[in-house]
Amino acid sequence: MRRRAVVVIVALVMAGACASDSEGDDQTAVGPSNTTPPTTTEPAPPPTTTTTSVREVPGVDWPRIDATDAGLAPSAIDDVRAVAAAAESDCLVVVHDGQLVHEEYWDETTADTDQEIFSTTKSVSAVLVGIAQDQGHLDIDEPASTYLTEWHGTPSEAVTIGQLLTNTSGRYWDFTTDYVEMVGADDRSAFSIALDQQHEPGTVWVYNNAAIQTLEEVLERATGQDVAEFAAEHLFDPIGMDVEFGRDPAGNPATFFSLRAGCLDMARFGLLALEGGRWGTDQVVSADYMAAATSPSTDLNAAYGYLWWLNARDGWVHPDPRRDTSAAFWPDAPLDAYAALGLGNQVVAVLPSHDLVVVRLGRRDAAGAEGPAGVLINDLAAALTRP
Repeated sequence: MRRRAVVVIVALVMAGACASDSEGDDQTAVGPSNTTPPTTTEPAPPPTTTTTSVREVPGVDWPRIDATDAGLAPSAIDDVRAVAAAAESDCLVVVHDGQLVHEEYWDETTADTDQEIFSTTKSVSAVLVGIAQDQGHLDIDEPASTYLTEWHGTPSEAVTIGQLLTNTSGRYWDFTTDYVEMVGADDRSAFSIALDQQHEPGTVWVYNNAAIQTLEEVLERATGQDVAEFAAEHLFDPIGMDVEFGRDPAGNPATFFSLRAGCLDMARFGLLALEGGRWGTDQVVSADYMAAATSPSTDLNAAYGYLWWLNARDGWVHPDPRRDTSAAFWPDAPLDAYAALGLGNQVVAVLPSHDLVVVRLGRRDAAGAEGPAGVLINDLAAALTRP
């Protein structure tokens, strides 16, 4: 596959500054309660059989569906194409009911082109943490210092893995440290782990790339596998994603950005999220975890789950205070919409109430992709969901 070079390393990390995250207290899913069958002298009725429908998921090729058959307005595809084209997109994919409604590429991009998806990588990292928890390697409610022993005896000892996922860890942050020094470090994981604790855990929401990069070491030490290898075995290969993590000079995969992927790859990832972590008959990541990851988890920022952006109307906190926060809401998108976002309007939007996944990727420096990602999500969603 053709790999597009990343031009400015500092700009890569700014993927985080284009989108917004809100943290949340860890949510615990409650399983079904045990019940005791009533005592009776009557013979027990025969067991009932419950059939659970399993949605067909794409194999190597995607099944396709006409926009009208997908229940979209006659002008929907024309409208969403116009939005993507105006944003100087490289590719656009629309999926309904697990089937391709629309797939389009611009300039020299093709279905085989992989490109930098910037902070959209964060949502992928969140799913990897969920898989590791499902497998019993870790628990997001436990201190990250269980694995990051460097934090023993320091103010960071109590920081939980969940707080790293929700950007409420309180770990040190300033712009230069996060967007210049950490990004340019030969060993980003070691640099990030060595930073100080700035706030009491769970009291401040900050979009903190360095804190998220510490998840790379948490995952590797908890699972005993390189993060990229763990991802390939338990996420990418099972759902057919042909992607790769970028690495720093020390060889560490970057969990805060750096994944290279194409539109169809990220559409598979969005479909997995839409399906509550299920891929056909396989539960790749638990439904409870995915529900928590894509729900508000704290009052500190209602627009953020576990490294996923949410369509919150209240409690918005933008990572860059210089931006107009009113521009980041998605007023024309369904309230249940959520998204993985990255610098330059890299978008993987999931619209559960409409059974839609929309992916748009483009060049970071494209003139039409410089505004807050929320604006593009709003326009893409509006084009597809209006009557």
